[in-house]
Amino acid sequence: MVRDYVHRIGRTERIHVLRLKPNSDLLDSIKDFAEREGIKAGIIVSGTGLLKRARLRNCKSFPKDFPITDENRAYMEFERPLELLSLSGNISEAEGKPSVHAHVVLSFVDSDRIITIGGHLIEGCLIYGFAEVFIMELGSIKMEKSFDKVTKTLQLFVE
Repeated sequence: MVRDYVHRIGRTERIHVLRLKPNSDLLDSIKDFAEREGIKAGIIVSGTGLLKRARLRNCKSFPKDFPITDENRAYMEFERPLELLSLSGNISEAEGKPSVHAHVVLSFVDSDRIITIGGHLIEGCLIYGFAEVFIMELGSIKMEKSFDKVTKTLQLFVE
């Protein structure tokens, strides 16, 4: 078992509470908010609401070698009432702009059964009635997406 990690400590600066309105794109709204507020290090603590469309990305296979590409990913779209049960992730900086890495858990009703789905949040998740998002902004810590030699992709580095 590999036990290799980097540990840094930051402090809570502010807690932001957002109420996103109908037809807003969930991911784009969080990115826009982070940019306007100058959030360079944050944790998406929670999110709830109702979506009318969701687009999710999941890994479906491991490549022989890094990086993971779209060949190894599944993209799925859902158009129906979707309860936003959970939203979590982080806000960091990538190439001088806010970068949001978030995952969602959603549910919908199919033949009187509740079905739960989840995955990586991508553009195209449209809010129906509302969404409530809670973001904890951090201080005394630098969170930046930089090129990682092992995975050959942008990864989170903290200082």
